[in-house]
Amino acid sequence: MSLPMPAFSAQTRQENLDRMRSTQFDILVIGGGVTGVSIARDAALRGYNTALVERADFASGTSSKSSKLVHGGVRYLESFEFGLVFEASRERRYALRSSPHLVRPLPFVFPVHENDPRPLWQITIGMWLYDAMATFRNIERHHILSRGRALREEPVIGPEGLTGAAHYYDAATDDARLTLTIAQDAHQAGAVVVNYAQVVGLLREGETVVGAQVRDQVTGDEFEVRARVVANATGPWTDYLLKMADLDAARRLRPTKGVHVIVSRERIWSRAAITMNSPRDGRLMFLIPWGQFSLLGTTDTDYDGDPADVWADAGDIAYILEAARHAFPVAHLNEADIISAYAGLRPLIGSDAPTGYKVSREHQILNTAPGFFTIAGGKLTTFRSMAEEMVDEMARYLGREHGLGPAHPSQTDNRILPGGDIPDWYTYQVEKVVELSDRLSPETVTHLISTYGTGYAQVLAHARGDERLTPPLVPGLPYLKAEVAHAVRHEMALTLEDTLTRRTHVLDQVRDNGLDVAPEVAALMGAELGWSEEERARQIEGYRRIVEQTRRWRG
Repeated sequence: MSLPMPAFSAQTRQENLDRMRSTQFDILVIGGGVTGVSIARDAALRGYNTALVERADFASGTSSKSSKLVHGGVRYLESFEFGLVFEASRERRYALRSSPHLVRPLPFVFPVHENDPRPLWQITIGMWLYDAMATFRNIERHHILSRGRALREEPVIGPEGLTGAAHYYDAATDDARLTLTIAQDAHQAGAVVVNYAQVVGLLREGETVVGAQVRDQVTGDEFEVRARVVANATGPWTDYLLKMADLDAARRLRPTKGVHVIVSRERIWSRAAITMNSPRDGRLMFLIPWGQFSLLGTTDTDYDGDPADVWADAGDIAYILEAARHAFPVAHLNEADIISAYAGLRPLIGSDAPTGYKVSREHQILNTAPGFFTIAGGKLTTFRSMAEEMVDEMARYLGREHGLGPAHPSQTDNRILPGGDIPDWYTYQVEKVVELSDRLSPETVTHLISTYGTGYAQVLAHARGDERLTPPLVPGLPYLKAEVAHAVRHEMALTLEDTLTRRTHVLDQVRDNGLDVAPEVAALMGAELGWSEEERARQIEGYRRIVEQTRRWRG
């Protein structure tokens, strides 16, 4: 079993804010998405005095709006991005090894029909190449399914014109939970980590960036955080920070919007994730099993608005449903089947590609001012290697300009994430289902260990200490009320939105989007955080606005 984690709570956040005011840091990371928290973790493990600030909650931007996949990127073979596929395949192995509770093997089926743009022989060659990019160390090697076997294994596939299918493996994850767990590991490694702290300006000495002016979003107080080097890992907000460093900075990003819809798995069931082609433009999309639900998506359209105000519109939904009805005609999906929808932005490097779908997922590291480094682009799967490369660049600068170093080499490639010290995931799951069967349903046990790994007992300890926390949070879903207390005490949840959208996924998994349970959750969080009646009402109203945004596609 893993050792108990140091507190990662609202109280810790306040202590970290106090430390930020009085400490000279080596590295200040701006951005609490998966890339930012990974940079903070890598830097702290190397011995650098590291701080991280995030304008909202961890993973509140792109890092909670993905397809929930850790994958090599089979479609990138078409554009000959072999380096990216090789890197992603290597990092997929790391993720499976370091966090088996959060990143688990997922089979994929790639159906091929007579008039598809990619014939079966071409897909077969691609599958051999995909295995080769993983140095033949993927979960399993691919195999080709005949038409009959494909339909027996996945009856939802449209049979007309089907010539066969490829079966291969990638991995699935809880993107928000993965990001949070890396943030907790950064905290364990000594990084000073704070959410709801927005950078409103950069500090300078001459041309050199020496820190940032930060606003505490909870109290409104502003303060300085001084650091020898500043890392811009803000995803879709990258260009905003570049403009802070240099008003004449050229725009670097070409953000694209990705929308997913969520339906009950009873409405469209599959054993594996299944690829589907848009009949409109041939874009490759997915049907992805997600517990009791199925994800359908994603879109990939250019976006030029406020990164904080991205949402699914009616056109996005129509595009996804059109593709789903084309690929899975027996399901007869329509708008009434949609439980929820979410939209996020990919912070892609600008290019002259004709569509966002064709823009590369490669990343870039920029040093546009002394002491100021930016990482842009990339994908969820390569979070660890991107962070290692970024810290390598900053380490060279710190050694050259400040005489710091050489630091320890990166230690993340063999590090297990909190809760992940499980030699055999499936054996562990069965053992815990049996062990806890007198108290909890198999679904709840599976959820707890899939979410917290070996840390599940810490959640149950809250329930043993307070019988009010034992029942389910929402009927029909596996969450326990104890997880609300745990989110505040050990996961730095500060708002109702944090708990209902990222610590749990209630927002996307019930048709009322969690409005019915919001008052009770506000009361539970309020008891932990000392909220007044007025603050509870303010939190509920803020969450209602989030729900309204989620529903905007409905008109």
